[in-house]
Amino acid sequence: MKFQINKPDKKKYIIQSVVAVLIVAVAIIADLVSKTAVVDACIADGMSATGSYHKLATVIEGFFYITYTQNTGGAWSIGGGSSAFMTIVIILKFIAVTLFLFILFFPDSRKNTFFIISLSLIAGGATGNLVDRLAFGYVRDFLSFYPFGQSFPIFNIADVCLVIGVIMMVVCIIIMFFKPKKKEVESERGAEKESLE
Repeated sequence: MKFQINKPDKKKYIIQSVVAVLIVAVAIIADLVSKTAVVDACIADGMSATGSYHKLATVIEGFFYITYTQNTGGAWSIGGGSSAFMTIVIILKFIAVTLFLFILFFPDSRKNTFFIISLSLIAGGATGNLVDRLAFGYVRDFLSFYPFGQSFPIFNIADVCLVIGVIMMVVCIIIMFFKPKKKEVESERGAEKESLE
């Protein structure tokens, strides 16, 4: 069976699993702790406990601010206010997180550390935002940037993990796609050697 062929070394699999668990846990904890800290700071700064928007601090004037907001929609607030849409989003996110975790911990020797880190960041980020959706019905965002003077959608640590994870995954796929298979390279070298002889 192909599964047996691609079955990883037990020690390598355990190390990769530990790395994955640590990254996922750190991503989730960093996300949830930062969100809670910002909400608490906003309340201490005068926002009501039920407030949904508050400018907390200026980090870099004209570029970077800590601005708390509640995203009731999907990515970039798409579908905000529609309970049916958000129910579908939550179900899809739950399926995606389950799938990511399954792929992450499925024993396969072809998975390298780069792939493990990227998938762990995606799983951790997706879980962080999913926890918000289930607990509050919205996602708590607070990182506000104005690149080139233009307002960029406010985001959070989970989103940062997701973006970095996706970029790493794309790089990993590109490398895997363009990397020639070992057997193909060996056969080409053998053919070249025979032609020279």
